[in-house]
Amino acid sequence: MDLEQNLESLSLQNSGETLSGKLRRLKVSSNLFFVYHDQDGFGNAIARALNPTPHPCSKAFELVDLELGDAKLNASVTQFMDGENLKATMVMLDHLEPPLLSLAINSVLTKIADAEHILSTIPTIIAPFLVPASKLKLEGRLLTTNSGKLPIYSIQVGPETDVSRAIAAKTQKPPPSLQIHYEPLACFLHLVRAANLPTSIIVGQRSQSPFNQALSEDLQTLSEIGQLAASTTGTYFQREQISTNWIPTVKPASGGGVGEPWLAFYG
Repeated sequence: MDLEQNLESLSLQNSGETLSGKLRRLKVSSNLFFVYHDQDGFGNAIARALNPTPHPCSKAFELVDLELGDAKLNASVTQFMDGENLKATMVMLDHLEPPLLSLAINSVLTKIADAEHILSTIPTIIAPFLVPASKLKLEGRLLTTNSGKLPIYSIQVGPETDVSRAIAAKTQKPPPSLQIHYEPLACFLHLVRAANLPTSIIVGQRSQSPFNQALSEDLQTLSEIGQLAASTTGTYFQREQISTNWIPTVKPASGGGVGEPWLAFYG
């Protein structure tokens, strides 16, 4: 099944709701950020720091109903405007627990597939994640690095685009045996693969250093992810925003289990 057929299939899954007006058709740019509002505030920091231009800039906000049966959930949509030109679209999903998490992500992807595209090209989804070190494993062990610099990975899904190629050129490809135990990322990866939408998932790893040092290293990783997302999409990343909009949680004591993984999708 080719890309257009996949998009049509995703759209038809909710065709009845579309006709009844329950699903509002989105208008999206060729660059579409998917941001998950995690409990650590990484998503919020990225969302606030990404802007259309340095100054002045315009962001148009709206809420979109996901309509998941009895669960009334919204996703926030932000349009990045440069004058009358739409430079990028951001869809932000609030923190959710399974099984609502997968239902909400699927609903968002369905809306993207059914969206009104500003340009004739299918939009490229750029999805940044900052993942706790305990949630990324290689052959059952935590990922380690020989240098003090934590790598930035990218996972490419669906047809290649100019944006996905640019991101891939500036990041590392994950090891084939990498296991993802972070549910929001694993769930998103599984569903976007099923949809075969052009997607670049940018993955940063949280520091394993003592808290004060980890804070500095995590801010650096967050900044690198934001600058990468901005530089490849023609948008602007305000680095100074991340230190005021990110409130990291204290890492749990060593020896604690990581819990049962939702699924290890990569490998």
